[in-house]
Amino acid sequence: MYSGSCLCESVRYEIDSDLQAVVNCHCRYCSRAHGAPFTTLLFAPFSSLRILAGAEHIARYPIERLGADRCFCRKCGTRLYNHARSAGRISLIAATLEAGVVLRPRAHINTESKCSWFQIGDALPQFASVPALEEFRQLLSS
Repeated sequence: MYSGSCLCESVRYEIDSDLQAVVNCHCRYCSRAHGAPFTTLLFAPFSSLRILAGAEHIARYPIERLGADRCFCRKCGTRLYNHARSAGRISLIAATLEAGVVLRPRAHINTESKCSWFQIGDALPQFASVPALEEFRQLLSS
């Protein structure tokens, strides 16, 4: 069990995850929302997330094309997670986890839309979009 919060700590959460499904996402949505070339995400079932405090401060920005909501703290603006409603999954913003949590990104995803000025400088696998579920499982088992 791991915990995290938004910047102002109004929203606090726990997540029951093994922290294996970690990727660096380079999609334009993440880049624009964070003002950064990529965002490190942790994929997990929505059922593994438990809001401990501040549920009333969580706002949702729907991305209908993706069937997902971008969930953030309405007080400080911190993005917390994306909720893919139909899949029952979230992609948690890894930087909201408490300090000291060790994460190991497994891949770069959505590189087809990465910022043209950013060069990926590591040897992690790169995927033009989100890999298929079976491909992602193989990646996690390596």
